Amino acid sequence: LMSLTEFTGPLLAITITRLIGFVSMQRAAMTLGVKQTAAYQLCINLIIFFLLFGEPLSQLSQTQLPALIDAENGNQVRSNLKSVLALGGFVALGVGSLAGLSVFFGSSAFSSDVIVQGLAREAAPAVFLTVATAIFAVTVDGAMLASKDFGFMLSQGVLTMLMQLFLLKTWCTNLSDIFATFTLRLGSYAIVSLIRATLGYGALGRALRSGTGIFKGTAVNGAAHGESDQAVRSRIPV
Repeated sequence: LMSLTEFTGPLLAITITRLIGFVSMQRAAMTLGVKQTAAYQLCINLIIFFLLFGEPLSQLSQTQLPALIDAENGNQVRSNLKSVLALGGFVALGVGSLAGLSVFFGSSAFSSDVIVQGLAREAAPAVFLTVATAIFAVTVDGAMLASKDFGFMLSQGVLTMLMQLFLLKTWCTNLSDIFATFTLRLGSYAIVSLIRATLGYGALGRALRSGTGIFKGTAVNGAAHGESDQAVRSRIPV
């Protein structure tokens, strides 16, 4: 029970910070007017639908990475993470494009109001960026969940939430601006997470740097582990 609480407690707090962001986006849209609110609802429903395609990428990391991180198998962690991030990048661009095109060409299927359709079309590029960024961020999020780095995730969730709330109150004058705050929030989270891991911080970062003796603070020839030069050289990728 304690281990379950240790996992679900931080996840619940992280989820709450993200829900606050969604609710604040809705409130910001409502201040723009009735037509803008209707167009926002049209766009956000499509965004949520297309974001479902990013969930398997998160699950992919959570399935394979935990055991590799616990074993500090640096080479396998790097290989797995590169593959997942590359796949996430391609899927993000593809699904983001579909989302943007669906809003631009398919808004008439969701609303008969010409003004609402026009407002939705104006936000189509922002929808593309939002979905693409969100799917890539979900991919990174899966790796962070696999490393159980909940303290960092929660701190970043609170900071990016505060940033989004500030921008929603002081900067947004149209739907594209509202979606841009979501894009900035998720994009900054993904970038900071990857930089942190690359620098060797957190469980994921330590695992990434554990592939060779140099990153572990031991002699390159592996003498501290009783390995021969030939054995160590055979493990270093060319």
